[in-house]
Amino acid sequence: MNKLTAKQIGVIIACITGLALVYLYQRVNYAAWLGIGLDQANLTFSINRLVRLLLNDGLCLGIIYTLFRNRPQYLRWAWYLFLMEVVLILPLYLVVKLAWEGPTEISSPLLSPIHRIIVNPLLMVIFIVACYLQDLKTKSRV
Repeated sequence: MNKLTAKQIGVIIACITGLALVYLYQRVNYAAWLGIGLDQANLTFSINRLVRLLLNDGLCLGIIYTLFRNRPQYLRWAWYLFLMEVVLILPLYLVVKLAWEGPTEISSPLLSPIHRIIVNPLLMVIFIVACYLQDLKTKSRV
């Protein structure tokens, strides 16, 4: 990771601000904004979780792109992680969550950590830290 320019710092601050806003407004009903599933609680719940995942991971991808522009393999792996979350992990979570508990906002102690990993950008934040540590490790060898 090279020295950051003012523009890069601005992008990172904008992405972190976006993440904070998504967190602060996590109770927003995105499905109602989109006019989807208003009469179906499970569909509304699923759309809201999907939109939050897309917003959070999109902002994290912006941070990864800005921080590790000179490491395209990090961005490629971040996209793989994003696709795995959207295609595999989120649908599995939604099936289990909706089958066990329904579209309630509060999750059981078993599903709460899974919710935090999927809907909140925890996996991407861990990935950013891992990329940074890998960058430090490879620079110390050179």
